[in-house]
Amino acid sequence: MSPPEKRRGNSHAVRSSASSRSSSIISLPPRAQLTGGASSSSSPGPDNDNTHDATTSGSKDNGASLVAKEKESILLKEKDETIADLKRELNIMESEFTRELDRLCQKEGETASFWQAKHSSLNQQFLRADTELRLMRAEVDVREAERAELREGWELLRRELKERDDEIRSLKGHIAGLKQWVSTSTARGDQTSDEQFGDTLAKLGNGLQNWIIVHFRRAKLDLTHAGEAIIEDLADLVPMYEQLAASAKVHLLQNLVSSILVETIFDAYFVGLPKDQADQLAQIEEYLASLSSVEAVNQWRAMTLTMIRKEATPGMQEETALVAESVISRINHILDAITDTSATATRDHALRALVHNSVELARLLVVQKATFKIYMPKILPHQRILFEASTMEDIGAEDEESLTGREICCVTFPGIIKTGDENGGHPQFTNVVAKARVLCTPE
Repeated sequence: MSPPEKRRGNSHAVRSSASSRSSSIISLPPRAQLTGGASSSSSPGPDNDNTHDATTSGSKDNGASLVAKEKESILLKEKDETIADLKRELNIMESEFTRELDRLCQKEGETASFWQAKHSSLNQQFLRADTELRLMRAEVDVREAERAELREGWELLRRELKERDDEIRSLKGHIAGLKQWVSTSTARGDQTSDEQFGDTLAKLGNGLQNWIIVHFRRAKLDLTHAGEAIIEDLADLVPMYEQLAASAKVHLLQNLVSSILVETIFDAYFVGLPKDQADQLAQIEEYLASLSSVEAVNQWRAMTLTMIRKEATPGMQEETALVAESVISRINHILDAITDTSATATRDHALRALVHNSVELARLLVVQKATFKIYMPKILPHQRILFEASTMEDIGAEDEESLTGREICCVTFPGIIKTGDENGGHPQFTNVVAKARVLCTPE
């Protein structure tokens, strides 16, 4: 049963109970009313008094019942008004509930439509993505197959390249052997092969590098305390010393020592000959070159200096020792002035061995019929010397292709260039026996 129906049932129950109470209080039996009326009208005296008292009490009871009825009617009226108010509120709440339910239903419909559209859109996107994924997987499979084919081809090419490299190395070995055989078979007297000169110069360069690293690796350059004469000599030997001092200390020192060796030993006509006799022989060679062929002049020079090297070397020991000591003294004088180190017996002993080997190599070079020249370009300020792969070797271990067109900033050790053949002829032929070691400027 609904709340309004319960309220209606309660109101009927209240009314019925009120009417039953009023009927039980007000109504009297008809006989009592008649007898009471008759007795009241016919009996005078004391009976009339009693009757009068009964009447008075009955009227009082009737008045009380009327008041009670009025109160009950007022209460009923108030209850009816309360019920009416509750019904109105119920109707209002029902209408509001209906409106709210309709609004929620509408919203629910809109939400359902929105999510259905969203689901449909996402489903379409999923289907497209799934299709694209399938296509991409198929493409990946194709690419994997192509990659497998390329890998097989790459492995095949690697095997072929390895075979070609092995063949090239084998051919180079045969060529080197043939060159050595030709050089040995055509050599006469004290003639030495190009490979031997290259190996000897490489050992000399490595020895100089090790000497610099061992004795000057921790040394500090300090040009501020060097005298003016030292700075002039340093600038003449290494014109770019200021640029190298900040970032290439070891290379600067190698360049310095190499320049002194080239200037004093390798550029000499014959180390150990007094300067006057060496100048006279150089003038005679120049005079003969104006009268005879290049081949004949080279053979004369080789024969003359070979005789001096074999026969007069013991008599030139004093002059040779003076040259060696002058080289050692000059190197120590400059290095002690520009670094914070001092000469020691160990350092001088190792340097003396390098100078002695340089003297022997210089003498051996000038007794050859072919012309061997020490190649050490001097880098001057505001002058650009570019890297040449045919005559230079970069000590920075960079790829030769990346060094094309790069400027060199330092020559740490010279190279050897040969002109002519083993008989002194064909001066148009040149061969780089050993490349000069250079340092290229950074990119």
